[in-house]
Amino acid sequence: MSLSAANQLLVFAYGRNIKNKLLYCSSRPGDRDASSLIIERLREVLIESAESDDLKIGVPLAPAMTHAICYMKKDNKRITAEACADSLNTANPTSSTNDQSEESDEKSITRAVVIGITPVCGGEHSSLMNLFFSAAKQNICVDVISLADDNNGGILQQAADITGGLFLHTPNPTNLLKVLMTHVLADPAYRASFPQPTLDSVDYRASCACHHQLVSNGWVCSVCLSVLCQYMPICKVCKSVFKMTHLPKKILKRKRKD
Repeated sequence: MSLSAANQLLVFAYGRNIKNKLLYCSSRPGDRDASSLIIERLREVLIESAESDDLKIGVPLAPAMTHAICYMKKDNKRITAEACADSLNTANPTSSTNDQSEESDEKSITRAVVIGITPVCGGEHSSLMNLFFSAAKQNICVDVISLADDNNGGILQQAADITGGLFLHTPNPTNLLKVLMTHVLADPAYRASFPQPTLDSVDYRASCACHHQLVSNGWVCSVCLSVLCQYMPICKVCKSVFKMTHLPKKILKRKRKD
């Protein structure tokens, strides 16, 4: 926000039973004091989540990520339309068009920072992968900061690799601000000029919807494309019933002849 007056900030909360996922929007007239508003609304969301009776493992990231990408795409279209309108109103259309296109390219750089504390649901694997590929097509860089105990981020590690972002693991929450200022604050175009942590290898195994574990071989639901680590007659995600057309034949034991 402080680097340019044209920058905008959106803060989303992802979790179960959260009614209002958009915590802060810098373009709204009432959301001016960013620090106090974000802290106040984040505290309300944490209290709401703590009082929930839902005991399921993991939190749904896909709805909040979809909301954020739609906001970014809408804002990019608005910036492009404003740049084209300004270029048509100038005296020299040729030079101004080039200047406005370069300016619009600089302004259209959008980034999403995902701060993960809990594991992501395995049933969201297909929807999240579609979102990350869509973000890469829209030139949206997704940076991930994992505060979990496990340094393997799973699908969030894949998100950073697909969109050209960074995956950072900081188990100590007190280092979060330092990591944000050191690695995430810089524009992706200038990150090559500074030393950045790199991923030695990215684990592209899918997370099963049964036990939320990474699997190399598994069963895929033909309806919702969820990955299951073992065969189940009913899909755990979409509740589809699988029909078995070829049942295994029972081997009859032959009687021994005396």
